[in-house]
Amino acid sequence: MPAFTKEHIKQAEAIDIIDYCEQNGIDVKSDNERYYRLVEHDSCVIDRRKNAFYWNSRGKGGNVINFVQEIEQTNFMGAMNSLLNKEYEYQNNKNVKFISEPYEYSAENEVDTFDKARDYLVKERKIDGAIVDYLHNQGIIKQDKNNNVLFLWKDYENVMGCSEQGTVHSDKFKRGSWKSIQKNSTANYGFNFLNGEPKNLKMFESSIDALSYATLNKGKIQDTWLISMEGLKHNTVLNYVIKAKERLGDAPDHVSLCVDNDAGGKAFIEKLSMIQIKQKDGSMYDFDHELPNNESGKDWNEQLKFEVKQREQKRQKQQHFFNQQRS
Repeated sequence: MPAFTKEHIKQAEAIDIIDYCEQNGIDVKSDNERYYRLVEHDSCVIDRRKNAFYWNSRGKGGNVINFVQEIEQTNFMGAMNSLLNKEYEYQNNKNVKFISEPYEYSAENEVDTFDKARDYLVKERKIDGAIVDYLHNQGIIKQDKNNNVLFLWKDYENVMGCSEQGTVHSDKFKRGSWKSIQKNSTANYGFNFLNGEPKNLKMFESSIDALSYATLNKGKIQDTWLISMEGLKHNTVLNYVIKAKERLGDAPDHVSLCVDNDAGGKAFIEKLSMIQIKQKDGSMYDFDHELPNNESGKDWNEQLKFEVKQREQKRQKQQHFFNQQRS
């Protein structure tokens, strides 16, 4: 006989992931009333409404049992024992009440100056200054009172959400600087900028990656919509495909998944390989994908910084050669 019956498994599957985390000292932060992230591993996103998780960087996901297996590095039996431990009375996910609060952008947190944000993007991240200035003038990249970069998620003139990127390094942050998505940011949106018509969609994991790709491909992104999913979110991809259709009257010509060159990115590409896009004439096509060169790094900003460094080293060698010729 199995150690756990079907009833035991159903009981475990009904346990609310967030309540499990809170009772076991696993710190979580809220993006909005539905989506949460682990503080120590912010690529691990928990969908509380579905009582499921997806760990982007690891390409793992599933229900609360799978979550406990992953977080505790245990097997199925170990996860079940942990969830059904009588020392804890976990909340049933069906009893969680969702009160939807619309996103409200707080413009009073902005400052008129843009110097800290610009320096961070151009000097540290090596993003093209002209691109940064243009998007700042368009009102979609700003600076707040804490010198954070604000990436506004605009849908025409409406601000649907905002992601924040710190410009100051500190050991207290896992990735070295502050990163956050503002509370109640609208699901299925992200930072985006359009050059011409949305005939080509490029989907990225972050705002910085979208800007890095634009820098690497400056002059080659006419009629292109560059969009950050703020992670790996297939519903965000589908939302922007629909929005492109609304603008064009037909499906876009291409949709490229420009994700990280790692296990999570490759699993995401595989997941979306089961979906096809239908055009007005009835023809169908698959999603394309573009990955950064693994030799230069796993994401687009790492590739950009690698190429900038190579160009600078080449320039220095040439300068050294010319100086030797003159002496």
